[in-house]
Amino acid sequence: MPYGSDAMATAIAPKRQKFSLESLKAGDRLLKGIKDALRKKGDKIDYDKLRQDGYSEAMIERLKEL
Repeated sequence: MPYGSDAMATAIAPKRQKFSLESLKAGDRLLKGIKDALRKKGDKIDYDKLRQDGYSEAMIERLKEL
């Protein structure tokens, strides 16, 4: 008798968050503070330089959104 697709149930671990919501919000506040300080000085943010320095695209996108 052949086994059906449900013959062996597999356990799937629930996804865990890598970071807590509070730490993500704190990181956003820190990025926003840095961005605001640069704007007050009249400096522009050089996103290409950030890429060259090894910052992730995800971090750069978050910085742009703030």
